[in-house]
Amino acid sequence: MMKTVSNFTKVLVGVFAIAVPYTVSAAMLNNEERQAAREAKMEERQNMRQENMEERQADRSTKMEERQANRQEKFCENFTARMEDMKSKLTERKGQFTDRKKKRVDYLDEKRDTRDNMLTEKREEQDARRNAWYEKLEAAADTDEKKAAVVAFKKTIETAAETRRTAVDQAIDTFRKSVDAAVTAQKENRAGGIDTFEAIVDTALSQAKKDCADGKSAETVRSTFQSSLKSARNTLQSERQEGEKLGVIIKDLAEKRQAEMKSALDAFKKTTDQARADLKAAFGEGEIE
Repeated sequence: MMKTVSNFTKVLVGVFAIAVPYTVSAAMLNNEERQAAREAKMEERQNMRQENMEERQADRSTKMEERQANRQEKFCENFTARMEDMKSKLTERKGQFTDRKKKRVDYLDEKRDTRDNMLTEKREEQDARRNAWYEKLEAAADTDEKKAAVVAFKKTIETAAETRRTAVDQAIDTFRKSVDAAVTAQKENRAGGIDTFEAIVDTALSQAKKDCADGKSAETVRSTFQSSLKSARNTLQSERQEGEKLGVIIKDLAEKRQAEMKSALDAFKKTTDQARADLKAAFGEGEIE
């Protein structure tokens, strides 16, 4: 009996020994399949993550492009609006300049009319004083020699007065014509400078609109416009500096006018002093004032 059990045990051990390799092989195969499945899933997840990442990147790029396009469009709208506003203000200032120019011309004409009226009144007063003086001298002339001296004196004085007036009128006329020429030149320069500035601004604004339409960056559009505007301002400033010389020109003309008028007055005084001396010689010392 013991021998039979022992043999049975041996058989079982033998069977077990034979079955174990097959079991181990099946387990190893299952492990490899599971590992392959896990690797496949990992690869699939990795691919999905990569696809999602690329998707998100593409989405971000699209949104960035959209935001950039929106910013560009908004910039162009705002920039163009500001430039149009600047152009409108420039046109307004140009109109104000024209109005001021007209007012200055009107003021200058009024000032000249006032001075002419004052000069006419002063000359009429001088004429009246001289005529009263002549009447007094004629009344005091009790001899033919004195009467002749009065006639000669009156003629000399009137000739000298007329000569002085002609010289003064000529000095005033020359001064005014020269001033008008200088003012006209300044007006043309100033108006030309404003027109040039306006033309440059118009061209720069058109270029800015085109650059915006072409999709150029805000920095490029702004930089190009500012460069053109700087050039326009330099041109206008140059014209203004030329205009500032007008004051110096008018001052020089006024000094020249005053010198000519003083020369005419000195000549008149010299002639009248000699005429007084001749008259006194005929009347005697103390007989005339």
